[in-house]
Amino acid sequence: MDIREVKQNLGKTVYYDTLQLNFDGCSVKDFIFSGCILRKKKNGPLYYQAELTDATARNSVLIVPLEKVMPSDKI
Repeated sequence: MDIREVKQNLGKTVYYDTLQLNFDGCSVKDFIFSGCILRKKKNGPLYYQAELTDATARNSVLIVPLEKVMPSDKI
């Protein structure tokens, strides 16, 4: 996902590759895009992270690189 797509996808379903295969052999899972975080590396560049809430278990949150999140309209 690009930073320009953040506003339109907040609160919507997005997809992220967890690298953990399920019984169907698929590792891409759906999440709710709940936030975007801007961080700065020590003596380095700025980078964005996505906060993803598990669609099935509302108390589970993942923080992942924003560029690895796929909006639902791109699948």
